[in-house]
Amino acid sequence: MFLTNSQYTIKRTSIPPNKSSMTIPRYAALAAAIVFSPVIHADENTYVNSPYLGLRYRDSTLHSDSFEKTGRAHTLRLQLGYLWAFTPHLAAYAEVTKVQPLFGRQYDDTTGRRTPYPAEPDPRSTELSSAWLGYDNGDVGIRVGRQYLHLDNNRFFSPNYWRQNPQSFDGITTYVKLADKTTLSYDWINQVNRTVGADFPDYTQRRWELDGHLIHLDQVLPLGQLTAYGYFVKNLTLAKNSVRTFGARWTGTAPLADTGTNLGWTLEGAHQNDYANNPAHFSLPYHLFELSYGLPAISGRLGEESLGGDGKTAFNIAYGSGHSFDGWVGVFSIPAHGLRDRYAGLYGVLPWHSLTWLVTHHEFDPQSGGGARYGSETDVGVKAQVSTRFTLELQYGDYRADSFTVNQRKLWLLAEYRYGKQMM
Repeated sequence: MFLTNSQYTIKRTSIPPNKSSMTIPRYAALAAAIVFSPVIHADENTYVNSPYLGLRYRDSTLHSDSFEKTGRAHTLRLQLGYLWAFTPHLAAYAEVTKVQPLFGRQYDDTTGRRTPYPAEPDPRSTELSSAWLGYDNGDVGIRVGRQYLHLDNNRFFSPNYWRQNPQSFDGITTYVKLADKTTLSYDWINQVNRTVGADFPDYTQRRWELDGHLIHLDQVLPLGQLTAYGYFVKNLTLAKNSVRTFGARWTGTAPLADTGTNLGWTLEGAHQNDYANNPAHFSLPYHLFELSYGLPAISGRLGEESLGGDGKTAFNIAYGSGHSFDGWVGVFSIPAHGLRDRYAGLYGVLPWHSLTWLVTHHEFDPQSGGGARYGSETDVGVKAQVSTRFTLELQYGDYRADSFTVNQRKLWLLAEYRYGKQMM
């Protein structure tokens, strides 16, 4: 999951989450039915009846110079879903997610308990994470309900799948192919169901009521793909997260002669302003530049991401992915003077169990104000596809502070089993 920011795509319903205190044993009958149900595979735009079972165990070791004790978080995520295909192009999907801490809680789960340990924001929760009715014939598609929302590289809107409880949105998502290589999408969202889960003590952090309009145009070019977007989001729960964002991105890959190597690139620029009921007034820039080059077994990448800040307000990414950007340790909620992340690294795929690996080094500075360097971070990850359904993964991040927060290190060990197809 660490080699790409766009592995998961999803869509949702305005059905309230189930707040019952269900426990994992109560899912046993349904899980057994799913495991022994046949899985039928079809093309991307053809629906067939299909179950889904996902289990992910994560062991997190958390060290921060702000705490004397090292934290340990053992959490398990169980997801059960089913797709009902009424016709090849009309279907309904429902999915339940449960997050359960194991072996005690030697960590701060951010629910408000005072602990002598660092934080890992994966509190206990049970909720209806996806429930939608959809039609898709390959040229036109619509989903109504609770769904995971994935746009481009997940920076601005994302299911945040790194967290044990994913983020979903309630609303209507649509797309239409205007031509063979041109696709226009429009999404209306009226609620975001956040990763803290439906059982979180602070109601204003569980879910935010929205009036959001997301417009997205994709054009395939002879070289790469060009995307233009406009996101208009009014947050009725927390007005500071009401923002308007315009942007464009060009991405692509190209083989170089007969060398077996590939050149990849991402060029993106955006601008964000306050919107609707936001009490602040700001106008902030964003850009992402990245180049990659190499063979499948080993490639290099070099990039810079810059999120603006004017000393009072920072570029808002409240609905997007955090873990996949700005270092895995996750020390940054974007500071008031913004964030410039210059990074370089190596990555690749080896034949043994499709082993993916990555090493990245980040240098963090303020985007404005000319202040001191924030710090640096090195991330190392390895993931093995042990079988078609089972993966093992290790991630390690080491943040070294200069002027922003303190030194922090995190180590994660993950084991994941997936049966069937999750409808993202």
